[in-house]
Amino acid sequence: MDSMMRSRTATRLPLDRPARSLTARGRTLGVALALGALLASGAATALAAPAVAATGDVKCPSADCLRIAPAAGSPVAIAPDNAGAVYLAYSGGDLLKLDLATGALDTVTTGLGNLRGVAVADGNAYITSFDGTLQQVTLATGSRRTLAAGLPALFGVARFGTTTYATDTNGEIVAVPDGGTPRVVATGLGFSYGLAFDKAGLAYTADMGGGRILQTNVATGTTRVLAGENYEPTSISVGGDGLVYFQVGDEVKRVNAVTGVQSHVTNVVGINTFSFSLAASGDAYTTGSGGDGLWRITGLTSR
Repeated sequence: MDSMMRSRTATRLPLDRPARSLTARGRTLGVALALGALLASGAATALAAPAVAATGDVKCPSADCLRIAPAAGSPVAIAPDNAGAVYLAYSGGDLLKLDLATGALDTVTTGLGNLRGVAVADGNAYITSFDGTLQQVTLATGSRRTLAAGLPALFGVARFGTTTYATDTNGEIVAVPDGGTPRVVATGLGFSYGLAFDKAGLAYTADMGGGRILQTNVATGTTRVLAGENYEPTSISVGGDGLVYFQVGDEVKRVNAVTGVQSHVTNVVGINTFSFSLAASGDAYTTGSGGDGLWRITGLTSR
């Protein structure tokens, strides 16, 4: 498939640099509330210098944190397919594939709009955009179709069963069943840039403005707070261990969805990173500021 993809269209590095006015420490709450507007505008802002590594931290670069695609630009969303590739979505509308074995970076398709989120399942990418459109891209061919349009600005996206779910700017989770009509299944979730599901079909979001990690039953719309008092949490992933992982500044934390007990995992230092995407292997993928490539943190869940 890679050779076909390379012959179909040459590798093209996106020029967009989505804004992330987030510092590793001491950020203001207003940043979270303004993030949607910043991402939409694409304005460039500076990030604070990375913190100094301490014992137990993940230092980038190191054996635990390798830059695996130096020219990956600044994707707004990352999705490992757990089959040897990572897909990168860019606010300029490009979807790229990184082959982890060869390092080849190939364009799957372009012109998808003002992208915000990407999820990969069953040979397809599911992509959200700021203009309220949800699209499905067939990864083998690059063909796409619109699953829903005219929605509020969409951010996080996840696939569970035969339904695609997305978070929107109104603090909602929207469900789009295959061949069905979009409907709101949960409200009052604040601003969450990410969305993840566990094996039981419970959804998890990180409310940046409210500092909450939330668990939602999308069948009933009921939501409970798993953890609070986290200053502008970003990212959200469910590990193979069943724990929920998220990021606060340069710190990665996890919370037990049953007990609500949260704990420190590590600090990521040496790069300014906004969020990460967790693979089934326990490795995490992230980008640094200034378009300095894609990084792999090895064995994050085993720390």
